[in-house]
Amino acid sequence: MLGKLIKHELKATARYFLPLFLIAIVLTPITRFTLWIGNYPKILQFIPTVIVFVYVASLIMVASASILLIIYRFYKSMVTDEGYLMHTLPVSSESHILSKLTVASIWTISSWLVIFISIFGMFFTPDRLSLLIDKLSYAWFYFNTTVNSSLMALLIIEIIFIVILGIFTAPMIYYASIAIGQVISKNKILGSIIGFFIIQVVSQIISVILMVPIGFYGDRVSDSANSMLSFFVNFFFPVTILLAVFTQIILFGITDYIFKKKLNLE
Repeated sequence: MLGKLIKHELKATARYFLPLFLIAIVLTPITRFTLWIGNYPKILQFIPTVIVFVYVASLIMVASASILLIIYRFYKSMVTDEGYLMHTLPVSSESHILSKLTVASIWTISSWLVIFISIFGMFFTPDRLSLLIDKLSYAWFYFNTTVNSSLMALLIIEIIFIVILGIFTAPMIYYASIAIGQVISKNKILGSIIGFFIIQVVSQIISVILMVPIGFYGDRVSDSANSMLSFFVNFFFPVTILLAVFTQIILFGITDYIFKKKLNLE
C-alpha cells in the first residue's frame, strides 16, 4: 500500500514540479545564447536583462518549490477537507507520512539536480571544465598527501550521511509543525506557524547545550590537519548524525501520534 501512496503522491505533485523543471532547463540555453550575442542595438539592450532576470527567477522558483509545494501538499492532503478522504483510507498514519516524506525527498533531490545541470550548462565550457577537473585533482592529491586517507574517506562518508539526513529532516520539521498546529490553535495555519517556532526554539536550545562539550573538546585539539580532521570525523560529525537521527525519530513520532490520536478535522 505504501508503494501505491507514493505513486499517487508523485502524480499529484508532478504537475507542479515538472513544468518548473522544464522552464528552468529550456531557459538555460536561451539565456546563454542571449548573453553570447553580446552587442545589442540600443533599442534592444533590455532583452538580455529581461532574459537573465527570468532565468534567475526560474531557478529561485525551482529551489523554493521544493519547500513551499511540499508544505502545501502535506497541509492540503492531511488537515483540510481533502484530509477527510485521505484518513478514511485503510492505511496507517505512518504510511501516509512516509509516502509524503519519500516523495518530498525525491523532489528535493530532483530540484538540486535541475539547478546544478542548469548552472553547469549556463557557465561551463570545455576549457572551464578541464580547469575544474585539474583543480579538483590537485585538491584530492593535496589532501591525500597531507592527511590520513582513511580519515578522509570516513569524512566523505559522514558528509554524505549528513546531506541525506538533512534531505529528510527539513520536511519532517514542516510536517511536525503542521501536526502540532492542529492541537494548539483553532486557526490551523497560525497554529502551524506557532508549531514551527516551537520546534525551532527547542532545536536551538538543544544545539546550544550540545555545543558546550563539543567546544570544550575542540579547544583541546591541536592545529594540525590530521588532528582537526580526526576531531570532525570521530566526534563532531558523529554527534551531528546522531542528533539528526534523534530529531527525525522525535519529529516523526510527534507527527504520527497527533495524526493518530489527536487529529481534529472539524
